[in-house]
Amino acid sequence: MPRLRCKFCTSPPLEEVAVSTWTSDPTNVTRETVQLCIKHLARVKKAGTAGHLHKGVRYKTGFW
Repeated sequence: MPRLRCKFCTSPPLEEVAVSTWTSDPTNVTRETVQLCIKHLARVKKAGTAGHLHKGVRYKTGFW
């Protein structure tokens, strides 16, 4: 069975989180559920409505 890991790194995940993702237009949102480690979960939550930028994609907690 494969080991679970964080969406952004190889650390084990702390929590499965519902996120909204977008590239350039914040009205064109994709919703998904991802596994995040404690470090990246804190970064995504701290980013707020602007979203955490990772490899050209912005991530914001919650679907709304």
